[in-house]
This record gives sequence, C-alpha cells and structure tokens, in this order.
Amino acid sequence: MVYIYYTGIEYIRKEVCYLKAVSKSAKVSPDAKRIIKELKSGELEVRNVPEEFALDSNVVKAERKLGLRKSGHRGFDVITQTFFVEEDWFHKDLSGNLVSRLHKMTFDSFEEYYGFLDGDIYEDACYYQYAFEDEFSKNLNLDIDRLKKVKSFVTETVDDYSCERSQDEIELYEHCEKTNKKCVKQWLDKFIACDTYEQFRKVCSNYEKSTVSQYKRVEFFFFQYAFDAQCHKKHLDVLMEYLSKDYYFGGNAVQGLCLIHTPEVILDKYDFSQASVATNRKRKKEVKDFVEDLKNQDIEMTVVGYFDKVTHFYCEETKVYRYYNNQGRKTLNRWGSVYVCRAFETFDEFIKYRNGNLKNCDLSGAIDLDVDFSKYMTDDTTKLPIREDENLSCKVLKVYKNGKFAVCQFWSNEDKEIVKQQVHRFSYFFDFVAFLKGDLSGADLLFCTGMKNLSNIDGINLNDVKMTSEVCEQFNVQYKSYDYDKKLIGEFPVVEKNEEETALILQSSREIVSSDSSMLFGSFGNMFLWDSNRISYISDLHLMHRIKNAGCKSKEDVIFTIHKIIDDILAESTSLTLIGGDVSSEFSIFELFVKMLRKLAGSGRRDFVFVLGNHELWDFPGLSVDEIVDKYRTVLKENGMYLLHNDLFYRNESDDMGIIPYDELIQSDNQAILEKLRCTRLVILGGLGFSGYNEEFNANDGVYRATVDRNTEIQESKKFEQLYDKLTDVLAKKHTIIFTHTQKKDWCVNANCHDNFVYVSGHTHRNMFFDDGVKRIYADNQIGYRNESPHLKSFLMDGEYDYFEDYEDGIYEITSQEYQDFSRGKNISMAFNRQVNILYMLKKNGYYCFIHKTKTGSLSMLNGGALKKLNAKDVNYYYDNMDSMIASIETPLKKYTAYQESIADEISKIGGSGRIHGCIIDIDYYNHVYVNPVDMTVRSYWASDIINKLVYPNVPALLKNECPELYANYLKLIEGEKSNPLAVKQTKNEVSLLPQEYLETDIYKASREIKKMQKLNSNVLTTWYDIIPERNELPYKN
Repeated sequence: MVYIYYTGIEYIRKEVCYLKAVSKSAKVSPDAKRIIKELKSGELEVRNVPEEFALDSNVVKAERKLGLRKSGHRGFDVITQTFFVEEDWFHKDLSGNLVSRLHKMTFDSFEEYYGFLDGDIYEDACYYQYAFEDEFSKNLNLDIDRLKKVKSFVTETVDDYSCERSQDEIELYEHCEKTNKKCVKQWLDKFIACDTYEQFRKVCSNYEKSTVSQYKRVEFFFFQYAFDAQCHKKHLDVLMEYLSKDYYFGGNAVQGLCLIHTPEVILDKYDFSQASVATNRKRKKEVKDFVEDLKNQDIEMTVVGYFDKVTHFYCEETKVYRYYNNQGRKTLNRWGSVYVCRAFETFDEFIKYRNGNLKNCDLSGAIDLDVDFSKYMTDDTTKLPIREDENLSCKVLKVYKNGKFAVCQFWSNEDKEIVKQQVHRFSYFFDFVAFLKGDLSGADLLFCTGMKNLSNIDGINLNDVKMTSEVCEQFNVQYKSYDYDKKLIGEFPVVEKNEEETALILQSSREIVSSDSSMLFGSFGNMFLWDSNRISYISDLHLMHRIKNAGCKSKEDVIFTIHKIIDDILAESTSLTLIGGDVSSEFSIFELFVKMLRKLAGSGRRDFVFVLGNHELWDFPGLSVDEIVDKYRTVLKENGMYLLHNDLFYRNESDDMGIIPYDELIQSDNQAILEKLRCTRLVILGGLGFSGYNEEFNANDGVYRATVDRNTEIQESKKFEQLYDKLTDVLAKKHTIIFTHTQKKDWCVNANCHDNFVYVSGHTHRNMFFDDGVKRIYADNQIGYRNESPHLKSFLMDGEYDYFEDYEDGIYEITSQEYQDFSRGKNISMAFNRQVNILYMLKKNGYYCFIHKTKTGSLSMLNGGALKKLNAKDVNYYYDNMDSMIASIETPLKKYTAYQESIADEISKIGGSGRIHGCIIDIDYYNHVYVNPVDMTVRSYWASDIINKLVYPNVPALLKNECPELYANYLKLIEGEKSNPLAVKQTKNEVSLLPQEYLETDIYKASREIKKMQKLNSNVLTTWYDIIPERNELPYKN
C-alpha cells in the first residue's frame, strides 16, 4: 500500500506496509486502545499514528467516528492499475482551528482496497475499465451496474471555458472595484490628511487592525504619503519621525524614500532612536551604503507599470537591485530589492505621469478599461485588456507529464499574442477523457506508458496522439514511420571485442574518494564545494545503436528512447558533466539529444562539456573537419553547452566559466594565458585527438568513413599534440583534465601521462581506469554498442587555486580584493568588509602570512576576516621568523593530526561521521571525541550545545550508552584486535561508569586555536606565538 500526501499540486509518496483489515469482532490490542484514547483526547493526530497501526481497522474506524478521517473520491486508476482512496485528515493548527489535508492511499488489489473501506465502495467512486473479474470480487455479491455507473468525477467540459469572463471572475472584479478600491481610497485619504506625527502614528495603528492590511501592506501608504510630501514638505518630516521612532521594519521603506526624495536629505532625517546606539548606527550605515550605491550608479533598476487586480489602482513600481560581496566576488542580489510603488486612482492620471508610455506595462486585468491604445507607446512588453469585439483564436494542448494529465487553453489575438490562458489538471485518465469529451486528438501521451492498460478505446479519438508505436499498433492508430540511415550504423570487430572483454568494468561502480582529505573534513562552509568539484562523465553513447536495439519504428519511439537515457544521465549528473564523443553518427539525432538534454536539465546550474568522436564525422563526407566542428559547435552553443575541439575550458567560480579558443591559445604566450587563468579552479583541454600515432586502428580502417583520410588524421593529432606540449607547463600549475575521445597514445608520441593531469577518454570501448593518487586515467564509462542501461561515473578534482602562485618569496603590499581572491581560491570561507590601511602579503617557501598595518604603525595578523594584534611593529621580523614559527606548529601538528585521523578512520569504520574540526571529531550530531593537544588524551562526550555536556570515561562507554548501533559495530571491529585507537587504556569496568556533567567551554577555546594551526594545511599561517616553543609539543595559549 502507498500513502500519497498532497501539498497543493505536488505530492510525496511514502511506502508503508499493508495490514489486512481484521473482522469487526477482532479484539482490540492494548496498543490500539492507547492510540485510540490519545486520538480522542487530541494528544495524537492521524498523521502521527505509528506506521504499524496506520491501517489497523479499529484505529481507522475510530478516526472516522471521531471525524478525523473522511473518505472522498475512490476507485480504480486504469493507467497505474491501482485502487485509490482520497481522504481528508483533520488536525488542529497553531490557532486551535480544525483544518484538513488531503491524503491519498493506493492499493494493488481490490481485496486490500475493499478491506480498508470496510466494504464502502459505492459512494463517490469511479471504476473506469475495471472488470471485477478477480476471485475476491466474484465471491462478493456486488452490484456491478451501480459500480460502473459513474464514468468520471468532473462535471465540466472544455466547452464550459472560453475567453469570456466567467461569472466568478465578473463577481470578483466587481467586488474589488466597489469594495477594495473604495477602502484603499478611504485609507489613502486618512494618511494624506495627517499633518502631525501624532496623527500619523494613530492612523498607522488603526490601519494595522483593519481588514485592508491583510491584502495591502502599510508601506504602500508610506510611499503615497511620501510622493504627496513633494508638495507638502512637512509631511516628509512626519513620515521620517514615524520611521525613526515607531517602525521597526523600516529598512526598505527608508531606502525606498531615497528614490522619491533627495537621498542625502533622507539620510540626514533618519534616526533609529527606538533601538540601541549600536543598532541605530547599523541602520544608518545601511541607508548610507544604499545612498552611496545610488550616487555611484552601482545598482540595477527596473520600472514596470501594472493594474493592481486587488486594489484596482494603476501602479508604477520601481525596483532597485544591489550588488553584494560574495567572498570577494561582486554579485548582483536578484533575490532582494528596494522598491517603491506610486499608485493612481484613474488611468488618465497614470498615463499622464508616464507621458503616454505603456511599455513594460501589464493592464490585462483592467477589463473595463475602454480607451484607444493606439495613441500611446506600446511594444512586446505591453499587455492590454481583451476587447469584447476582438477576434481571438483558441489553442488547446493536451499532455501527460510527471504523472498528471493537463489541458491547457490559450487564447491569442490577431497579433499571435496570448491574452488569456487556462490550465486544468487531472489525476485520473477518466477525468481527462470526460473533460475533453473523448477528444484526445493531438495529445502528447508519449510518456503515459499505462495507456497500454486500456481494455478498449470506445468513444475516444486518438488521431495524431503522440504514443509509442507499440501502443499505436495496439489500438490501430496510424503513426509516421521513422527511417534512419542504416549506413550510419556500423561496428568494428576490434572494438566489439574490447567491449565484450571489459563489460564488467563498465557495469561496476567505484567509490568516490578525494585525494585531498580536507575535502572530506573541511569546514561546513566548504561542504558545498565538495559536490561542485565532482566531475561526472560518459562517452560512446552510440544513440543510433540504442535506437536500433530498442526497435524504434517512429520518431516518438526515438524520443522515448533518448528521453530514458537523458533521465538516467540527469539523475546522476553533477554540476559539470563530460560527454566524450560518439553520441551519434547522425547529426539530426545528435541535435535532438542536445535539445532534449537542455530542456530536461532546465535552468539549474548543470553544465555539459562535449568533445566529438569519430562517429560524429560520418554524416558529413566532403566537408572539412573545421566545417563539421562549426555545425556541432553551433547547436551546442544555442543550447548553452560547450564543445571543445582543441580548445581550453575554464571554471573560475560556479557562475564564471568559458572557453579560450585554439587560435588564442596558439597565438598567446604562456604568461598571458597563465594570467587569464589566475583565479581558475578547473581547466579542461579537450578535443577529438584523432589517432595519428595509432598504426593498428586508424583512418585506413574507416573509423571516420569517407570524411577524414590518414594524412588529415595525422595532421589533426599533431595539431592537438603541439597544443598540449605548449600548454603543459601552464596546465601543470592548475587542476587540469585532458579530455579527448581517443586515448593519449593515439595522439601523442609520448604515451606517458603527466602526474598533474586527469585523463578522460573513450573510443576503444576497452573500459579501464587507473588511479593511484598520482597517475589518473578514466576511460571506464564507454557505453558502446550493446549496453542498454547507460549510467554516469564520476571522480573528484581538488578545487583550490593559488592566486599568488607566480610571486617570488618576499613581502608585498596587496589590496583587500586580492586578499579575498586568494582566500576564495583556498576555499577559506570568510566575510571581509574592513577598511584597510596597508595590507602585507608575506610569501616564503610556499607558505603565506597576511598582516595589516594601521595608520599608527601597529600590526595585526589576519585569520580569515578576523584580526589578531601583534606585538612587534616590524613586518620584516615576521617574515624572517616565518620558517621557525611554521616548523614549531607543523612538526607536532603532523603527529597530532595523524593521531586524530586514526581515530576518525575508526569512527568512520563503525558508521560514524569522523569529521575533524579543530580538536573535535564528530561521531554524530550530538556525540563527539575531543583529543587534547597538550597530552594527546582522548575524551568522549555528548553535547546538546556548547554548554551542556556529559563526559564519558572513554569512547566505548559513550558508544554503549548513546550510540548502541555503533557500539555493536565497534565490538565486531575489535574482535581479534589487540589495540584500537578508540579503546585507549582503561581501568576495569570503566565502560559502565556514569558520565559526568561538564559545563565549561575551554575545549572549544583550545579547538579554535588548533583550527587556526590546521590552516597550515592550506599553507596559510594565521596565528603567531611570541615565544617559539620546543618542537616536540604543540604551541598552546593558556
């Protein structure tokens, strides 16, 4: 059985076990009695009943009797071949009001369904195309005619909807015109009439108690009062006094006034005296920063006009979007804005204010507006109300998508502009059919695989319906056959042999392991970088073989087959997916794949990088390689994807990526390229590669058909090889992927792989990978000719870059922006908005230190965005002693870190987290291990927060009491082991000792110090100890 919980249109499916309904005379268990008692008292809600009692017949009957569960629509869904019951489950909201939520249960058999309803199967039920021929049904005395009487739940049809206004729409419009508009006008007059602060405050207080405040915020009236203040100057003083003294949420309102009056005047009048001095200072700074942005035009502004369908006022709204510092990166905040709305009671006032300009205006809701719009300026952004005499055409779309049927009606004018639309959604096929009066012609039901379950189609028009050829043939529906060029499908014996021999490698999955432990045990802020550095890849999809093997007979069959492949790809894709050639030897199929991939991927941050394979060249005999590449590059670019053909792809940040083309790479010197890649997290050098150095399998064997001969193949390989050789020194300093269709030995005389590069390829269908932490080759996801279940594989790339990598050792003055760029490159999360005087960067033997110098000459060391004052005032002192300080921290820290990692590894083995942060290792959210940095002793504790802690004598004792499942795993782990990092020396029976309460926070202070030291993992020195201690113990501040 399945519960389906509806939330609006969306729903969540939750699998639960089905318990057959017991007879009426069944004995009520004690647990069921307790649950029923709690339901009666209100202690328990239906939705919180334990799963094992959710379908207990006695509990369900009690819920129905108490009015907590009410059954509605029920019946049989012919598409999914399941029985369903829709129910309202009632509970009390926070205000104590009884509210309901719609739930849906589904059953695989009529017997289960019948038992759940206790035989109540007649009312509000539809059994469209269910024959009642199962054994259980035959044994019941059912009234079949009555059961089959209801054909659907809907009472309206598509003919009941037109472009004309419905009675409900007319009544709503009239209510807004006569009531809402009148009330808003009355309140507007009350606000405008205020001449003193006291009067204004009283009106505001009364307004918040009114019903109008439920659909129109008070800021609307603030802005109208402010516009009036352009004529009545004292009104501005009244408004500013109120915003300063009484209006806590005044930020947007005050900043909005800067768009109406002189910004400096607003800033001068604003004094947030109702709050503390610090809060007042903060609020005034926010307004001051906004004024500064306006002055510098460091904003984005939009202005739109519209008819407010609630108040029936004509409005012009101005929105200002500001930039913010996103870890040193200037980013436009599209999610929040400062806005101002100016309202007009009549259209004449509105159009006069806008000087006859109706561009970017939506007046479609002003259905009674009768004016000659030809007198005004309009364009494609103008939406006008429908005229009664307008000749409109209606288009109806019928579709099945995401488990729902939908009918979309669009009414368009003579200019093909959509002036009205209506969408109707249906959960059940019988409602869909009834609403359309059986006319499903032209419907897109391609992905409604349950259509094959229909026993007959009497009364249903399926002309031109999109379905698979199998379903069309089942119902004798004609379809257009699809003929592909069989010449574009071919195999090579050596490739087939490779595919067969390595099929198990293709089907196997690999553990995703990062070579950088900080990626696994980094700070919370860096967790999001972990996924963005995971690269997914696939090659040799050979869609023509997929189409052939699937027996596709129609274009719809092809779309259906490709759609399934894309679904699998998107289900497993990361932020960046590599598609490594041989997608399709027919260009039209390649283009279809790309367009479908883009559409199904949506607008989310998922990017795709392609290289071509030899099969992509088959369809273009007579064209040059460059001409063919241009065709593929065009279709990929149109769909927001990247093609690499002797080009370099770079990704700086999640929203900053691009390609450096071949000509620029060849013509630029390496230093210029390196400068362009200064902030690059990932680089991909890609292309087909060709097989110029392969003497056994090449153009002479027809791998490119008639498109490329052996001489051209050799030239193309040398072209890529020369580019690779030129860029090797540059790319060795970056996180680089060499992405080609053919393997390296095919396009390079030196077959050895560079230790700093990751190589991804396909072509041979010999699936293999090699990754020893140094040499990394991923050629193990070549789908090939025969595999019908393509999946993605992935690997991790380090995500850091060194902004100052090309700087020699020394002391440099840098800017605040450069410091933020460096920190961002090291994945150090911080906020740094300080005004700096002089900022020094100290670089020595690969390590960095950042020191700020004030105007008075004092020095402070930077740790992210925090400053720690230093005693010495000579920056050279710190440069000279960097090596000694680093060694004093690093030598014992390595020993300490190794011990921590051994404990973390054991915690991971038994199913715990193992995340290290400072001195603390997480077992789970509440349970932790603390490793003392002074004497290396281990303490285990449970903590609900940083104050309340229970300290256990050792880790096993903690596990036994707080994590019994992990404790059982621990016992299995230590069987036969003489020692284990989790089981430090302990006295007899220490596991059974009671934990001790510990309220001090000193462990966190020590942990913060260690965390500073651990930043040496990023080669950044962020803490300084004036007395350098012996190197056999960690420096520690008391």
